[in-house]
Amino acid sequence: MSEKKGRVILIGAGPGDKGLITVKGLEYLKQADVVVYDRLVSKDVLSLSPENAEFINVGKVMNHHNIPQPEINKILLDKALEGKNIVRLKGGDPFVFGRGGEELELLVEHNIDFEIVPGITSAVSALAYAGIPVTHRDFASSIHFVTGHAKDGLVENIDFKALVASKGTILFYMGVSTLNQLINGLIEAGIDKNTPCAAVENGTRYNMRTLISNIENMVSDAEKFQLRSPAVIAVGKVCSLGEKFAWYTKSKVFAKKIIITRPVVSNNILSDRLKNLGAEVIDYPCIKINETENNGDLLNLIENLDKYRILVFASKNSAAYFFKTLINHNKDSRALSHLLIGALGKSTYDELKKYGIYADIMPDEYTFNAFALSLKKADIKGNTAVLEAVQDKRLSDELKNNGFNVTSFNAYSIEYLPFEYIKPIQEYIDNGVLAAFTSSAAVHGFVQGNKIENLSKVKAVCIGKLTYETALNYKMQAYMAEKPTITSLIEKLKEME
Repeated sequence: MSEKKGRVILIGAGPGDKGLITVKGLEYLKQADVVVYDRLVSKDVLSLSPENAEFINVGKVMNHHNIPQPEINKILLDKALEGKNIVRLKGGDPFVFGRGGEELELLVEHNIDFEIVPGITSAVSALAYAGIPVTHRDFASSIHFVTGHAKDGLVENIDFKALVASKGTILFYMGVSTLNQLINGLIEAGIDKNTPCAAVENGTRYNMRTLISNIENMVSDAEKFQLRSPAVIAVGKVCSLGEKFAWYTKSKVFAKKIIITRPVVSNNILSDRLKNLGAEVIDYPCIKINETENNGDLLNLIENLDKYRILVFASKNSAAYFFKTLINHNKDSRALSHLLIGALGKSTYDELKKYGIYADIMPDEYTFNAFALSLKKADIKGNTAVLEAVQDKRLSDELKNNGFNVTSFNAYSIEYLPFEYIKPIQEYIDNGVLAAFTSSAAVHGFVQGNKIENLSKVKAVCIGKLTYETALNYKMQAYMAEKPTITSLIEKLKEME
C-alpha cells in the first residue's frame, strides 16, 4: 500500500459519442492510471485513455450486476490507497441516476480526495440527436427526470399525478422493462391519450433508432419496434417535433458500415468525421510503420549526399526518419543545400516544410508516373537518391524505367497486420461493406494482412489516383473521390450503396 493516497475523478462520459465528453473530463482521462468504467461507456471514449492505463470493467446489465455496487466502491478505495490516479467513467452524468453519490461515501470515510466532472446527461442528448427539444415555449416549460428502473420491478413510488399536472416533458431513464407500468401509470393519472411519446434507443450512436408514438399506442408500438435497452423514453408535446427536426439519422452515411484502413499510429480524421455523421466505422489499422534502428542506409546516404543531385522522398515517413537521423548526427537541412528535392504527395511536401524544406518537384497528380514525367520535364541530370520503404520500391522502379540513374535507400519498414474485429473480414466483404482507402500503402496492407478469397468483391473507395490504381491492380471494385481530399472521399462514400 502506498503511503501517499491517490485521487478519484468521477467523470460523466456523456451518451457515447466521444465528442460529447467535456474538455475537463478529457484532460483528466488522459492522465489516468486506472480507468473504472460502466457498460454504457463507449469504446471510442475509452480509446482516449492512456494506453498504459489499467482498465476495470464494472458494467451492469439489466437484472445482472457483474460487480455489486459495494464492490465497485471498494475497488475505487483500494486503488486510491495504492496511490493511483483513478478515473471513474460513468455514462451520461454521474449524478443523474448514475449512483455517483453512493460511490463517494466510502471515499469520504477514508479521507480520499475526489473531484466531480459533470457530463452531458444521456436523456437530453439522445433526444437532441433525434431532433426533440426537451423544452419549447409552445409546448413545455419544465423537464422531469424519472427513473423507470424501480426496485423489484415496481413503480408505485412515482407520483404520476404530479407529473401529469406539470404539463412538462417527462423523461424516463431505464424504463424499457417497465414501459407498460409507466404508460399505465400516466393513463390512470389522467394524461390525454393523444399525448405524443418517443423512445430513443442507443442515442448519439450509429445504431440509434427513434420511435415516435402517443400514449394510447406507445406500448404496442414499442413491441412492434422491438425496443431494447439502452433507451430513453420521453412523454410530452415536444415529441411531436421529432419527425420535423430529425437530423442525425438523415445523413447519407448514417448506419452505413465502412471499413476504415489506416496506419496503427495516425490521426484518424476520416474515421472521426464519419462517426460524427453516424456511420458504423469498422476501424482497421492495417499497416505498422517500423523505424529501423541504426539505419545503415540512412547513414550511408547522409555521409554521401555530395554524390547526388536529386533527393526524392516517397512518403512523409521517409522524410521524418531521414531528418531524425540527420539531426542525431549533428547536421541540419543545410546539408541538402546543393540538392533538388522531390516530394511524392502533399503529405510528404507538408512534412518537409517542418524542416524548412520546400520541395522543388511535386506534381499535382499523386502517381509514380506523374512524378517521373515532372522530373523529365525539369530536364535535371545527375544521380538520384530515393528514400522509400523496404517493401515498396515502386517509385524508384518507375524512375529507373524512365531512364534515371537511381539509388534506393530504405528509410523504414512496413508491417502488414491482420484484420481483428467482431467478424472475419471475408464476411464483411461478402455483405458488400465499403472499404475506404486514404493511401496506396493501406490497400497493400488490406490485402497482404489477410487471406481474402475474392478481391473482386471488395468495394474500394479511394482518395486519389495512385490509391485507385493500386486497388484496380488487385482487381477490386475501385471508386475514386473527385478530389484527393478527406471531404471529397466522404462525399464519394455518401454516393455508394
